[in-house]
Amino acid sequence: MRIRGKDKVPEMLQKSSSLFFDPLHGMFPQEWINAYEALELEVGCGRGTFLSQMAAHHPSTLFIGIEKFVVIIARAATLAHEQHIENVRFIQTDVKTALSFLPQHSMQTIYLNFSDPWPRRRNDIKRLTHANHLAIYRQLLRVNGVLECKTDNLSFFEWSLQSLLNNGWMIQELDKQVADMAPNGEEARGKYIQTEYEQKFRQLHMPIFHVRATPN
Repeated sequence: MRIRGKDKVPEMLQKSSSLFFDPLHGMFPQEWINAYEALELEVGCGRGTFLSQMAAHHPSTLFIGIEKFVVIIARAATLAHEQHIENVRFIQTDVKTALSFLPQHSMQTIYLNFSDPWPRRRNDIKRLTHANHLAIYRQLLRVNGVLECKTDNLSFFEWSLQSLLNNGWMIQELDKQVADMAPNGEEARGKYIQTEYEQKFRQLHMPIFHVRATPN
C-alpha cells in the first residue's frame, strides 16, 4: 500500500497529541472512561470522517478509533483537532491487541465501516468479521452491546452474515440498500453517518449494505 503525506506525520502527531493513546503505556485511562456516559469503538477508522461526525453528534460518548497505519490515523486525529472535537481518542495498533489495553465489556457499540474484504479465500482469517475477531468484539462489548458493519461489497457482506450466525451472534437489523438520507430522527445513527469511502461509492450509485448484531 502506497500512502502519501508521510513527511507531514510528525507535525500532525504533535498537533493532535492530546487525542492519542499509546497502548504501550498500559490500560486505557480510567479517568477518560469515567468522564463519559458510554464508549464506542471504530475498528479501522481511516481518516476519521465517520468518527468525528459521530463524536460531534454525541458529546456524552467517548469514541475510540483504531487504525494500523500511522499516516492515516494522524490525519484522522488532525481532522478532529481542527474541528475542536474532544470526545475522541486514537490508537495506532491492530485490533488483535485491543484486549491488552481496553477493559472487557466496556463498549456499547463497535463499528466496522467498509473494512478490507480480503477477497482471496486464503485470506479469510484476515477479515474483520472472521471468528477470531468476533471473539474479541464479544469480550469488548457490554451487555446488550452491538456490532455494526457497513460495506459496499456484497460478497463480503454475505460472508460476514454467515460468520456472525455461525458464531452465535443474533442479527438485530439487516439492510441491503441503506438510504442516502436518514429518516427523520435518525440522522445521528452510525448507519447513516457516511465515511469518505461511502460518499464515493454513493456517487457511483453503488448499494450500501448494513447489519447490526449482538452476541447471544
